[in-house]
Amino acid sequence: MAVLRDGHGEAPRGMRRRGGLLMSLRVVHLVTSFDTGGLQNGIVNLINHSDALRVEHVVLSMWPETDLSWRLNAGKVQSLGLERGRVPRAWRRVAEALKELSPQVLHTRNWGTYPDGIRAARAAGVKACVHGFHGRDVHNARGEILRRRVLGRLLAFRTDRIVTLTPTMKREYVRDFRVPERMVEVIPNGIDLARVGEHEADEGLRSSYTVSAVGRLDPVKNFSLLIRAFHACRNRAPTDRLVIAGDGPERGRLEALVRDLGLGSAVVFLGLRKDVPAVLKAADVFVQPSIYEGMSNTLVEAMACGVPVIATDVGGNADVVGRDDEAVLVPSGDTTALRCALERLRDDADERRRLGAAGRDRVTERFTLERMVERYTSLYEEVAGSAVGRPVMEGR
Repeated sequence: MAVLRDGHGEAPRGMRRRGGLLMSLRVVHLVTSFDTGGLQNGIVNLINHSDALRVEHVVLSMWPETDLSWRLNAGKVQSLGLERGRVPRAWRRVAEALKELSPQVLHTRNWGTYPDGIRAARAAGVKACVHGFHGRDVHNARGEILRRRVLGRLLAFRTDRIVTLTPTMKREYVRDFRVPERMVEVIPNGIDLARVGEHEADEGLRSSYTVSAVGRLDPVKNFSLLIRAFHACRNRAPTDRLVIAGDGPERGRLEALVRDLGLGSAVVFLGLRKDVPAVLKAADVFVQPSIYEGMSNTLVEAMACGVPVIATDVGGNADVVGRDDEAVLVPSGDTTALRCALERLRDDADERRRLGAAGRDRVTERFTLERMVERYTSLYEEVAGSAVGRPVMEGR
């Protein structure tokens, strides 16, 4: 824990005083798991680039998976070891951990931690709560179910601030949960441009035209759409290659689809890769075929690599890629539209270069890691400062 020696006067907003020492603000990030995923990757970036004199971070995982712990340069990770799925009275386990950790701010991440986290915070005496809405899964990709809407609105009265990643996500949250707009703040994910620059292209992945995709092999990512669109292009371009980096429950089904379509070695499943920028830089185009996206880290990373992007027009994708002259957006689930976009960019190298440069410029201007870290740090200091002297049971 970072400390500063201080003589007299009030502690700066958000910081704690113990004796003559000023102590950094402690924030606990409550997640269902701390394994691979865009949400988890964002937490890693936030922790690794935060000022330890201002904020001390702790990741509290409800499930046993903590595979990303190795990437943290600071902070710590603690697991409650709960079984996956709904665990009766899980909030009590969370409350016990919060009492031990004594944070000034609890930051719940997505719905799986929200109800238990808010109840646990009240029981543990944590006065400031932030909730992060990072996106949906395939079961609620087109909107929240009624029961969750009602409960989410009630939980909002015990939450100091709700954070979304894009303006579209903010509009969705305000609409679905009927919370005041002033409660919801937009903080886009930032990308570590220095880390992206460290990687060279994986030359072994190149072909006459290489299409790349990166992400968890999950139904909401809809990689089957990409595979079918790629197959539809094969009559004109038999030497093209599709590379997919990632793993997940859909892998077996996707591999079977590749076999059924007779694509053979034209589609390569890379599994999990720690050098994602190297995969992206080897590609002529990056495709994001999802049914829903909050704010895709890999989409931003592809743009940072200067790779032209094709993405479905869902969730926050349009907020990320910007205007039509900075990326190609296609309707979700439309194989023909995706095939046409792939063929268009395949036949126009100048257009690929132009889109790649425009995307890289957009990331540099809007999605830096430094901007993201400063905005989260200021938010934590603000809500912690506002909570000083507030009764734990007070509604807000």
